[in-house]
Amino acid sequence: MPRTVVVPPTGLRPGIPYSPAIRWDKLLFISGQTGSDPVTRAFPADIKAQTRIALDNVKALAEAGGASLETALKMTIHMTDMTNEFAAMNEVFREYFPKDPPSRTTVGVAHLARAGLKIEIDMIAVVKDAV
Repeated sequence: MPRTVVVPPTGLRPGIPYSPAIRWDKLLFISGQTGSDPVTRAFPADIKAQTRIALDNVKALAEAGGASLETALKMTIHMTDMTNEFAAMNEVFREYFPKDPPSRTTVGVAHLARAGLKIEIDMIAVVKDAV
């Protein structure tokens, strides 16, 4: 089975050594997406806004790879302030997954790739033509 690199609709690839997503057979593995704009790299200070951007980035890669949020199997969320921002993140997460959400692990981390980033989300999904 071929291993295929999936890039976001912007066509931008990271300048560091990883692929935005990998499609292998009927599975799509999406690398961690932060709450920053994929083109400008700018990000708001608010956890809710960053969560929306991160989930939109995940969604765009899922769709580029033939999957969707509806076919998500597993997500991992890394947060820099679970104590104060976990509830707000969950509120936004519920907007994207109002029913039967995927399995999920949420972990607290000391920091992410750039100062001020509060969240990073990765996902494993089934490709739509395989469901």
